[in-house]
This record gives sequence, C-alpha cells and structure tokens, in this order.
Amino acid sequence: MQPVIISTLLWLTLANPIDIARQDELVVVPLSAFGGRGAASLVVRQGDKVLPSQVQDTDFDGKVDSIAFLANFGAKESLKVGIIMGKFRGSKAVGTYAEISVLSERPEAKSGGVEVADGKFVSKSELVRDAGHKIHDGWYRFEGPLIESERIGYRFYWDQRGAIDVFAKVSDVLVGDAHRGNHHTMQAWGRDVLHNGDALGAGGLGIGVDAERFSPAGADDAKIVIGSNGPIRASYRMIYNGVEYKGKKYDLTWDISMSAGSRFMTHEVKVVKGGELEMLAGLTNHSDEAGVTKKHSLKQQGQLNWVGTFGRQVAVDSDGEKAAKSKEQMGLGLLWEHDRMAKFEAGDLEFDVIFKAAEGVKYYSLAAYNGEKEGAIKSSEEFYSYMDKLAKCLANPIIVKVEKSK
Repeated sequence: MQPVIISTLLWLTLANPIDIARQDELVVVPLSAFGGRGAASLVVRQGDKVLPSQVQDTDFDGKVDSIAFLANFGAKESLKVGIIMGKFRGSKAVGTYAEISVLSERPEAKSGGVEVADGKFVSKSELVRDAGHKIHDGWYRFEGPLIESERIGYRFYWDQRGAIDVFAKVSDVLVGDAHRGNHHTMQAWGRDVLHNGDALGAGGLGIGVDAERFSPAGADDAKIVIGSNGPIRASYRMIYNGVEYKGKKYDLTWDISMSAGSRFMTHEVKVVKGGELEMLAGLTNHSDEAGVTKKHSLKQQGQLNWVGTFGRQVAVDSDGEKAAKSKEQMGLGLLWEHDRMAKFEAGDLEFDVIFKAAEGVKYYSLAAYNGEKEGAIKSSEEFYSYMDKLAKCLANPIIVKVEKSK
C-alpha cells in the first residue's frame, strides 16, 4: 500500500562507503533536522517503497528526538530517500523489544505498567532496584532486563554478577511474548544457551583491570529506563550511582541497544561523575572445550578489532533426551575500536578488552546460534567471515547527506 503524502520534509542521500553489500542498516536522523514536525505521522520512502521506521527516544528523557529506519545497500551504493509527513496503513514488522519487569506482588508493580507472563510480572518503563534484591530471588523477570531482535535475545543479570546471557531463537517470535516455563529446555521460540560461570558473558562491563575486576551492576543505587521499544530499534539505559573504585565514587550510565535484523548489541558507557575510570569489556571464553575454535583480529586498517569463538559452547538442554539429540552450536563475538584499547587479554575465564582510562567507552557484542530460523551461521569459517564483515561495516557507517528540507 502506498503512503498518502502530505508533504516532504527532508530528502536524504545515503552512501555506503565500502565494497560490501549491507542489509538492514540502521540510519538515524534527528527530528531537529526538519524542525521536529509531524513526529507522529512520519514515513520514510525510497521511490515507491516504504522503509521500516520508527520515532525514538535516544537520550532517555521520555521524549522522541529522532527517526530511525532500515535500508539495504549494494557495495558502494548510494540511494535517495524522503522523510515525509503522510499516512500509511500497512503491516509493521516487529523485530526488536526491550523489557524490565518486576514481580506483580512487589510494591514497585502497584504504580502501573503492562502485565506480562500471564500477569505474574509487570513491565515498567522505569524501575529502581530494591536494595534488598538477592540473586535468584525471582523479583525480576529474566533476572534483569531483556533485549532482543528477531534473530537473538539477551538477558542481563541485574546484580553484582553483571553478566549477559543469550536467548537463542529458533523462530522470529519475541521471547518477551512467548517465554513460558523453564527456559533451559527448548521451547517453541528457543532457549537459554550460554553458560557464563563467573565470566561477564556476551559483552558484560567490568570496572578495574586486575583479577579483582567487578561489575558496576552491583551498585546500591541502580535504575533502568527503557528508551525505545521497537518495531525496528530497542534500547535501555542502566544508571549506576556511587560505584566505588580505588577510594573514589563514580556515577555512570550504560546504554544497550539493538536493531531489527541484527545480532549485535551496541554498548555505550558514560561516566557522568567522578572523572576517568578504568573499564573493560568481557566475553566468555569456552575455547578450551572440545570442538570450539577461537580467532581474533587486531589493528586491521578500516575495521574494528574483534575476538570470537565458535562451536558447541552451549549449556546442555535440561531435558536429557533433547540434549542427547542436540546439534547446537554458537558463535560469540566482541568488537571495539583499536585506538581505545590499552590491552587485550585472553584468559581461561574470558577475553578482556581493557580500555584506556576514560569517561566513556563504546563497544559491540553478539551471539550467533546455528538454529536460527533464517540465515543461520553453521561453521567457524562462516562465523569469522561474518565477524570480519561486521567489523568493517561498523567502522564505516552509512554516510547521510541532507539534500533538501522545508
């Protein structure tokens, strides 16, 4: 169905600067580029085709501030799109979702929200963690926030562990909608597959650079704010105040986001009080297990650094019969800018990217499950090729040029 055009607010020329075809590339344009008009009725079109889009809140202040959309590019291809004020009635693919939910019996649930999990939990747009929270007390659905695309999902342990676990998916339904019962055995949507142990999982953040490193998630003053919630981009912000390290206290924010069609999370950490801080990003290391390979790429021109593992590094299904028949494999990956790194370490527990002391860091982490419904990665060679391509794409974002505005 074609949009009914009321007026064209902005024309953009988008350019892919590298010789790699790219699918489902996220493009973000601030509403200020066209005066913030018509946020509720914006449509993005490329010729006669309407592109998947949404308005979103990127600074977590509760107000929409930009429009995000997905576009496909051939190698070094440029294309022209229009952001229009118009009407369009058609299907909207739901590819991303973010959630933080509290047990419905808790006092925090009484102030409103959306019931989930058959009413057992209440999903909140903002949630302050109760100081009495203990690991495995069941207060928070998934033990903390969930973020997912139609390809993969991640749950964050919102406690002193601060690890990021993986929800592998065998369908494109949302875990937040379909999750029931024991997620350690295969369900219609998929299951929890990563064994973290004491590691930071798929991209957890650590404070400090020695054996005593810890997660800021254990701070007494902790809050989560949901920013955007689909259909094409989801995000949440974790706010940690009074994080103590080497006799000083720090306040920081940690933003995690995903876009539809992607496997990776974007992590952006900012120290808002306290000055420069020693930080690292961790990736669980299972490369000592039989059949698990590892590879890393450092200081390659025109791309990000990366480390990855691939193989049968999945926690066994709690159903013994299913576990015996399982052929599950998974890749784990971490990407970052070389110039921001002080040291890269490969330990028995995890791979650690130790960043130069700073007031902020940015990195990316992901998992790729061989049981994905479409486009699954099924070998080490495929996974490392995917990581190399992703490292080039992330280092060379789509170039956006404003052609005309009114």
